[in-house]
Amino acid sequence: MNDKFFDLPRVKQDRMINGALEVFAKNGYKHASTDDMVKAVGVSKGLWFHYFGSKPGIYTFVYGYSVKYMLLELSTIVDENERDFLELTRQIELAKSRVGRNYPYMVLFLNEAVKETDENIIFTVEEEKKVLEDKLTDMLKNSEIKGIEDKNRREKVKRMVTYMVTGITREKTYEGVESDAIYREIRGYLDLIGQMSVSLGKAHDSEFENMLEGLM
Repeated sequence: MNDKFFDLPRVKQDRMINGALEVFAKNGYKHASTDDMVKAVGVSKGLWFHYFGSKPGIYTFVYGYSVKYMLLELSTIVDENERDFLELTRQIELAKSRVGRNYPYMVLFLNEAVKETDENIIFTVEEEKKVLEDKLTDMLKNSEIKGIEDKNRREKVKRMVTYMVTGITREKTYEGVESDAIYREIRGYLDLIGQMSVSLGKAHDSEFENMLEGLM
């Protein structure tokens, strides 16, 4: 990574970062093409490699940048004293929507990066990945869902919420939906789950499973 990149106008920096984020998010590291990146950004390939050096260099930079940017937004918005799981999730998703205003593919990029299998690239971002994972885990580890006393049921609802949030984010980002609209849709589901939490807590096992399926 060439530090002179940061001497560029911020608009150009963001355009190059967004180009890399989009291509990596949609294609994964292995199939991401630097040709597609430079085409999306509108710069020469020579200039691109002048600043980033190589494809691994581009990936490592945008990953580290994404983690720092995400952590900053999380620290600004999330109340770490909050213990309600749905409210914490809402705050986390609000932070992600703020990230998406400047970097529409950053959240999807970080989500998809978890699936990377290339050992070399996994190693280069291992430290940053752990920092972000630990932060999110710490925020949610002591959270509960009001109305659901059974631990196993709480954990099932939490997993369902995670799948729901990840799925909506992926689908809507691919469709080009703005991050604020993605957040509103996710919040709508969270509100619905919150309204149903007492019923979920009291339902018989078969009813509980059917209600979960209905929410998805």
